[in-house]
Amino acid sequence: MIDFSIRHYNPLLDLSSLSQMLTDIESIDRDGEDTSEEYLLASLQWPNYRPEKDVWVVELDGQLVGYAVALEQPSQNCTLYVAVHPPHRRKGLGSQLLELIVSRAHELGSKNTLIYANERNTASNLFLKKHGFVSVGSSGAMKLSTSSKISAFDLLAGFQIKKYSDVNEPRILLSALNHCYLDMWGHQHNDNPSEEELRSPRFLKYYAADDILLLFDPQNTACGICSLKPEGKKDGDGAISDLLDAPGVLKAYRDQGYQRQLVLAGIQHLRQKDSRLHPITLEFWGESESALNIYKELGFEMFNHLLTYHKEIA
Repeated sequence: MIDFSIRHYNPLLDLSSLSQMLTDIESIDRDGEDTSEEYLLASLQWPNYRPEKDVWVVELDGQLVGYAVALEQPSQNCTLYVAVHPPHRRKGLGSQLLELIVSRAHELGSKNTLIYANERNTASNLFLKKHGFVSVGSSGAMKLSTSSKISAFDLLAGFQIKKYSDVNEPRILLSALNHCYLDMWGHQHNDNPSEEELRSPRFLKYYAADDILLLFDPQNTACGICSLKPEGKKDGDGAISDLLDAPGVLKAYRDQGYQRQLVLAGIQHLRQKDSRLHPITLEFWGESESALNIYKELGFEMFNHLLTYHKEIA
């Protein structure tokens, strides 16, 4: 039998090797993952990311050939990730890694787990179904080229879009994040934020206050949110694009197409911040088909479509 070694991830020793392994996997699977060392370094700042407890790597002859993470989320949820280098698949490594991270999610008190698989990857989808995961939606990424013509947008009377930097009220931001993405699989939900979170939301570590747009209705309720990051995405080939986190809209307005105005406002915001044109990558989780159609009508093209799988933990 091949002598694989499964151990916890040590970023000081493993980060460069892990980046190379994930880059090799991305060159074959084409899932649209950022596999750079910069991204892996940034991930060390994620809340509840504990390499010494939540992350495993598989080593063979001094080379990394597998990787798995259990990322604890609020409200008793846990996001899982498993990757095995193609030459070493179908040898039971994926099942071993999945067992480890599901067990870790159970230790953390999680009640639900989420994991993603590219819709084109038949083997991955069959693997997850075999292990009792059920498809509950989709996530992925779409891209807008620099040559796409951008339409102007109009808001109905009484509605307005403001930068969070002009609002600067953590409770409004946290409410928008909780309620505008409600019931969309893949988005975090936290009904009981800590006092520290209420003072300084962690979300502001990932998106600058000036790059978060809030849609307010005539009652001055935050009914939509869209977040942006100039040059915030790098693909497996190193190409840079601006990042647009697909908007969330309150359920009462979700079917009225306000995603269109938020995305157009986001594109305008990005174009005004930097005269250098970049493609725009729109990432989405748990999005409806009608919203995806809106983005397609605006010129976005799907390049990475993942199926979201869910499993309850007994």
